[in-house]
Amino acid sequence: MTCWVVIPIKAPEACKTRLRPALGEAARRELVAGMLRHVVEVAGAEPAVDAVRLIGPSRHGLPAEVQLLADPGQGLNPALAAALTAAAAAGVTRLVVLAGDLPRLAAEDLAALASLDAGELGVAPDRKGLGTNALSLPLPQARDFHFQYGPDSFARHAAEAVRLGLKLQTVRSETLGLDVDDPADLAALPTALSSPLR
Repeated sequence: MTCWVVIPIKAPEACKTRLRPALGEAARRELVAGMLRHVVEVAGAEPAVDAVRLIGPSRHGLPAEVQLLADPGQGLNPALAAALTAAAAAGVTRLVVLAGDLPRLAAEDLAALASLDAGELGVAPDRKGLGTNALSLPLPQARDFHFQYGPDSFARHAAEAVRLGLKLQTVRSETLGLDVDDPADLAALPTALSSPLR
């Protein structure tokens, strides 16, 4: 079994614009880079993960060994479709898609996502149960998966599992469910990420 983790990321200036009322440009960029670094480190430390890839226009200061996949530049869902194609072509058997803004992501979360059985498709909702913070796709069974990021993506991604005839596993945890989208979310940041912003 070969498992890739793919993390989509926007250009630094386009990240977390909804945080502008609470954070200046430099603080926003620092926060985005810190959260991304945390997600990459947790993913890279999981024994079941063979490679961590970013897809987007920037590494946000991460080293060159964190490979950047080619992004067609048409938005999140087409970018992830391109990542899925690249993974399938490389013979990957499990593709885990992780949001880059998961400041409390834990090793147990990665282990749960990476260790699903063949034929099982995992979806990790955000804490509101509406968005999608992670996906775990078996390959080649999910090679025709249609990414549905946007409003109500959790329900849409769950419906994709049904469409493909795959067993759906909902992967829930407090650490995986916490993403940072709005100023109110900043209160839940770990000390290591929040202290430079104060």
